[in-house]
Amino acid sequence: MPEAEAPVTPSAVQPPGEEGSAVAVGQGQAETLSDVPFTLNTEQPIPPNFSEAYGRRARIAVQFYKLDEDSLDYPQGLSVDRGVRDAVEKLSGQYPTIEFFSYDISSPGPAGGSGELADGEYGTLASQLGVGVTPFVAMLAPSGEGYVITNLFQGYTPEPVLSQALFDLAAVEVEDNTSDVDVRLETVDLTDDGGGIEFFSVQNPTEEPVNLRGFTLRVLSPEDAQVDPDAPQVTINSDVRVPTRGTASVGRVPDVVDVDGEAVDGTFEGGTELDLAPGDQVALLDPGGAVASTYTV
Repeated sequence: MPEAEAPVTPSAVQPPGEEGSAVAVGQGQAETLSDVPFTLNTEQPIPPNFSEAYGRRARIAVQFYKLDEDSLDYPQGLSVDRGVRDAVEKLSGQYPTIEFFSYDISSPGPAGGSGELADGEYGTLASQLGVGVTPFVAMLAPSGEGYVITNLFQGYTPEPVLSQALFDLAAVEVEDNTSDVDVRLETVDLTDDGGGIEFFSVQNPTEEPVNLRGFTLRVLSPEDAQVDPDAPQVTINSDVRVPTRGTASVGRVPDVVDVDGEAVDGTFEGGTELDLAPGDQVALLDPGGAVASTYTV
């Protein structure tokens, strides 16, 4: 984890690739002077993985960006949104105890705030957070019975400023159940007869290989997005190594092939009694029982 740096004031900094003029900062772009209370309305359409992390009281960093070419109302240019998005994605590997979420502002999901959200759609999350100018980055931490926004950035923000804010967020003491192992569920494929798991794939975005021995896959409760310790589960009881910045797949039997047509890298035990259906959420837990990643089937 990087050492703490002195906060950088972004107002006089030009975004990369935009010569000749500085960008005016958005309101709240500098570090916030005090934490702002925030309560997520889960009765409205919210991305399931964001809602799950919120219910688990994880540290959260969420960003919204605009990549459409029709951005005439963005005189600073699209490189600003791309630059901040890329900076957050680069920094995410340095902070495994923070949950990162990223959304294209042009993909809200079904009109009228109804219907199931597809992967990448954010529903009412942008309006609840008060997203205005993009790029927009908010950092949230559990506090008391709710959450607070610890830092909020709108418009171009240099990477050192984002890094300092993430460092501060990672230092917040919380009683969450987030794993220190930075791996992500990439795919969960169900059996043809439904309900069971054929295989699942795990991505490792870090510079160190990860051994999945002892990891489990469990179903999350639809009521509170919590892990039910008594529910059926999948267990990896052999060495399955996910290479540096690579992916490994684990199947119910050795001859299962993944989405790329390649044989799985190892096998798991269990999984036939999960009774999964589209829209259900599963969590990948590390050997200590902390949640490393979640996935909506």
